[in-house]
Amino acid sequence: MRLQFGDEKAEKMKSRAERERKHAAHMEKLEKEAAMDPNLVPVGERPSAARGASAARPIAPLDEIPEVEWWDKDFLQNGTYDDVTNGNWHVNMDKFNVYVEHPVPIQPPLDAPAPAPQPLMLTKAEQKKLRTQRRVAREKEKQEMIKQGLIEPPKPKVKISNLMRVLKDEAVLDPTAIEREVREQMAEREQAHQDRNLARMLTPAERREKKMRKLLGSDATGEVHTHVYRVEDMSNRKNRFKVDINAQENHLTGVGLITDDFSVVVVEGTSKAIRRYDKLMMRRIDWNASLNEHDDMEVDEDKKNKCTRVWKGTSTSHALKRFTFETLRSEAAARRYLTEVKLEHLWDAAFACKAVEDEND
Repeated sequence: MRLQFGDEKAEKMKSRAERERKHAAHMEKLEKEAAMDPNLVPVGERPSAARGASAARPIAPLDEIPEVEWWDKDFLQNGTYDDVTNGNWHVNMDKFNVYVEHPVPIQPPLDAPAPAPQPLMLTKAEQKKLRTQRRVAREKEKQEMIKQGLIEPPKPKVKISNLMRVLKDEAVLDPTAIEREVREQMAEREQAHQDRNLARMLTPAERREKKMRKLLGSDATGEVHTHVYRVEDMSNRKNRFKVDINAQENHLTGVGLITDDFSVVVVEGTSKAIRRYDKLMMRRIDWNASLNEHDDMEVDEDKKNKCTRVWKGTSTSHALKRFTFETLRSEAAARRYLTEVKLEHLWDAAFACKAVEDEND
């Protein structure tokens, strides 16, 4: 076997065969014990085979506990722990010094990847100059390849306005045929131009993706930003419509909970969409607007309506699937609604915001 498979593989095969043999013997023993009548098993001393097996495995004696550990022995004067007990401090001071021993630094098994180089910021003039230089270099390379015969020279760009200057004598011999050929070349160039534009055109899916990327932005980290707002009065239908439609247009998820005392708006989305929505809630909406646009009554200053951002943070996933409004009778029902999606702490933050304001007043 060693000559056929080698030493290493032969040892593996031998150990595998030994394990299979022991397993087969163990299974056979279990089958015999299962077939044995439990009422006929003799009760008493263990079989001699079992005694022999246990006797064949002697227990290794434990090491004696030393009176003084080896790392403390050099610091004690008499070599016992009596030197530092009962208020004694008999140690070898010559073993101490003013230096601090630092552990030897160990290099990691793999070096950390180097940070990516930062792009060089250029002005508009510098960018234009670089584009011109690249275009000139590309044209020079093309001319060199034409001189070496690697590529064919481009055909003259003949138009109706310059055919006499470009073709000269050929245009005089048969003007009709030359004009027809020039018009065919012009149509061919125009068709090639349209084909290039069509090849660069985005597909409907790519166009939608570009529009969504411009609208919502893209978070490299994949975080979901969450904002919580407390509105004292959400009875104005126009304001409620603005809150709802802007959340849908910015593709935000969340919920607006309306109770008798106050309302809570929870929104989730990308950072760009959340910033746009935050401007709506904190700046653009007039929360003190009258319910009836034809009502000229002044708003009571004691019942001034306002919107307060009580919490903002990030998470790894959306807790809600879309933005909806829910009208609930009590605050307990609103908190129970958020408890189902594990967001009850947001309701507690909105509820505590009013309590803090009352204390400050």
